[in-house]
Amino acid sequence: MYAVIMAGGSGTRLWPLSRRGTPKQLLALTGDTSLLQQTVARLDPLLRPHDIYVITSQAHVRATQDQLPQLPPDNVLGEPLARSTAVAAALATVIAKRESDEVGIVLPADHFVSDDEAFVEALREAARVAERGFLVTLGVVPTHPATGYGYIKTGERLHPSSDTTAVDRFVEKPDPAAASSFLDEGGYLWNAGIFAWRTYAFRQALERFQPELATAMDRIEALHRTPGWMSEVRDLLEPIDAITIDTGIAEPAAAEGRMAVVPLRAGWSDIGSWSALLEALSTATGADLVASGRHLDRGSHRVLVHGGDRLVVTVGLEDVIIVDTPDALLVCHRDRAEEIKPVLDEIAGTAGDRYL
Repeated sequence: MYAVIMAGGSGTRLWPLSRRGTPKQLLALTGDTSLLQQTVARLDPLLRPHDIYVITSQAHVRATQDQLPQLPPDNVLGEPLARSTAVAAALATVIAKRESDEVGIVLPADHFVSDDEAFVEALREAARVAERGFLVTLGVVPTHPATGYGYIKTGERLHPSSDTTAVDRFVEKPDPAAASSFLDEGGYLWNAGIFAWRTYAFRQALERFQPELATAMDRIEALHRTPGWMSEVRDLLEPIDAITIDTGIAEPAAAEGRMAVVPLRAGWSDIGSWSALLEALSTATGADLVASGRHLDRGSHRVLVHGGDRLVVTVGLEDVIIVDTPDALLVCHRDRAEEIKPVLDEIAGTAGDRYL
């Protein structure tokens, strides 16, 4: 068994801490180590270091290697061109050259999990199901009607003694009314974007659902890995559309009855925004005010403060995000944390790239 950790995201919704040079997976947002380091450590009970691969942008290869000295340097793969998750997973699988009947786990580098043991057990179950030829995903048991995640509608159980089911269908991010109806109805899970499959099963899925990508992978596999060979890889990937695993592989596989889902109860969050980080840390710690750096508070609730050496004082605030960095300060209502992304376009237009 092996794992491919996808670490190519930019994390713009966690600005001003997450920047182009330091994307969120390289930041210590939920503890003393980065989200990427936590993801790798979470796999310790399952895999040896040489069975773990990280695919990231070429610009972040050195920083990723520095954070993960336990991995062989060649296991950190520099993606020459960003083409979304299906392309990244396919490229990493080809470069890793694993056996066709091995189970591969594919997971993002920037998620938060409060119960590592439950997470590992879910991966073990996913691997067992993948050994039977299924493409498998983990579905998070929802705790509230979230609108920021896609959902998975579960089908029939694969075995009476297991909670693992077939995937009936994938559902796009819902509006609040639909999300509430999903929880009332039951049988819906959050889509965590974590997958397991035998290498040959994934390759067959590529050939069936994404033949152009499969052909590009055949050509990449045949390349001689001489110095500068990644420029040839780039040329082969250039005409390929950006394809996610969800829409390009999982959805059509589910329609043919080839997808299974393992329910996950492990305190999971994708840390997709400052609001999501506040929610995850509040749930994990039981505190409704989460602060780092030098901070003093009087009577504030549901507040996140991410600071540094400068003292930040909060008095009587509710539902506020404060992120203080040396060159930029963010203050916003927690319910509007998703609006950071369009604000960055304004910043780029007025101040250039210096703050990005």
